[in-house]
Order: sequence, then structure tokens, then C-alpha cells
Amino acid sequence: MTKNHALVLAAALCAVALPTTVMAAPIAGTSQGFFSNLSSCDNSGSSQDCRIVNTAANGSNTQVQWGSTSSRTDFVNPSKLTADDLSINVAGNMTNVNIAELTWFNSATLAQSDLNSFGVDYHLSIAFTSPVASIGDSHVFDLTIVNPINPPGDIISAFTLADLSDLSFTLPGWTVSNLHYAADSGSSLCGISNTSWCNPEGNTGNLYIKADFTKVPEPVTLSLFSAGLAGAAAMRRRRRQAQA
Repeated sequence: MTKNHALVLAAALCAVALPTTVMAAPIAGTSQGFFSNLSSCDNSGSSQDCRIVNTAANGSNTQVQWGSTSSRTDFVNPSKLTADDLSINVAGNMTNVNIAELTWFNSATLAQSDLNSFGVDYHLSIAFTSPVASIGDSHVFDLTIVNPINPPGDIISAFTLADLSDLSFTLPGWTVSNLHYAADSGSSLCGISNTSWCNPEGNTGNLYIKADFTKVPEPVTLSLFSAGLAGAAAMRRRRRQAQA
């Protein structure tokens, strides 16, 4: 084997042995939500037991309120479900990244104001500005809020995997996988297949939609092999020039 042949072989071996990952642009985005379509509760009469309101932090129609701790006035220290704005920032491979958030204060409301159950739609939108702008998705969750007479805690359902399967994102250089729910701060996932969210009386809990972000490996073996060939050719030219 000549010296030049050895260099070419070495370059080829390096190309096979050293696949790399092309640097993907970092991920930046936001998620936002709002509520609509209250059902099976009184939200229009003179004595209301549920309503959708604006919040200063998150904007229009971002909080559902129900119940009261007063027998004379509606919505005194009510239970509150809030759709939180959330920033999404990922620079490298990360698991369990929060991509959506709900906050729920479950008030110990009076028995006469407890609703048994009612429905509301939660509209979630997720949008990314990097690595490419205008990529995102949205989904409407059809929620049922079960509000039994105290002391049992309240329940919100149904947070299903079918809902999450409707969310998909194509981000250049990345894969987004393992979308799932998680609850914290004293609240928990509960019920059949953990599709409900349980929260004790007097507690403030959070529910998150989470995802894993992984950079896509892109082997650059062809460019390495080409560089090896070019190097071998240059050495061969220099050797011929020296012999001349």
C-alpha cells in the first residue's frame, strides 16, 4: 500500500467513525390559552355560579371562576382555573420541557354554590419563532369540571393522550416527542388512565403539558471523505513537484 493509498483509507475510516451533529438553531416559542363555551352552569342570570374573566397577566378570557364563600354575594373567593402564558426556550437536548400551563386554585366554596359539574373549552395555541418562525399548532380541550359538595376535592377532566396526539411540530434540526401531562404543588393526575386532574380544597396546583426536544443527528461523512481525498491529492502534487 502506498503512502497516498494509506491517507485515503485513513480519511475514509475517519468519515465512518466520526459522525457529527450539525448545530441546530435554538428553539424559542410561546404558548397561550383562553376559555369559551361554558355549559351546564348559570353564567348569565342575576345570580351566577360560573363565569369567564380577563386577567392582567394573561389577557382576555383566560380565567374560569366558579362558586363563592359568601351566601349573599357571587364570586367571593371563588375557585379559579387560569390559562397561563408560557415562554419556551430550548438550546440543547432536553426532556420534560413545559410547553403549556394551567393554574388552578380550588376554593372551599359554600355548598349552595357548588355546581356538581359543568363544561368549558380550553383553547391552546403554541407558536415558535425559532428555528423557523410561524411554526406551531393548536387544540381545543373539552373539559368537565366536577365540583362536589365539600370536603372532597374537585376534579377536572378529560386530559387525554388523544388530545395530545393532535399537537405536532416540525422544527428543522429537532424532533419533538413524548408529549404528556404532569401535575404538581399538591394536585395530581387521577382517574382512569390518569386523564383527570385532582386538587384538594384550598390548594393551588399546576398542570403542565410537557415534551422532549432532541437535536437531529446529521452525519457529515461525505464531506469528511471528500476532505481526505483533497488532502491526499494535494500531498501527491507536492511530492511530484519535489521530484521534478
